[in-house]
Amino acid sequence: MKINPFVYGTLVVVVFLGIILGFQGAGIWSTSGKVDVSGKAIEPSKTDVNTIKGWMTLEQVSTTFDIPVAEILAGFNLPADTPGTTALKDLESDTFDITALRTWLQGKQQP
Repeated sequence: MKINPFVYGTLVVVVFLGIILGFQGAGIWSTSGKVDVSGKAIEPSKTDVNTIKGWMTLEQVSTTFDIPVAEILAGFNLPADTPGTTALKDLESDTFDITALRTWLQGKQQP
């Protein structure tokens, strides 16, 4: 018995996409990294600065670590009029990156 290549190719694509879409529909598969399996938004953890991600905003970091946005901006010589809704990855420059922010926050947390 010989299978038509068109039918075989279509079957492979349908099975592949069916698995992905089926698991996404069931809430098991998430590709954004911004929500967990239950659909809850991922937030940075006050006890672990490594949970800070580039897509997070200045406000999220500010709220979690109880540091005003203005202090973060001043600490890295960023423009004072930068909105708190700005994603961290959009601020990366010679004076600011996420690794430096993590290190800076760790220094602020130590007594």
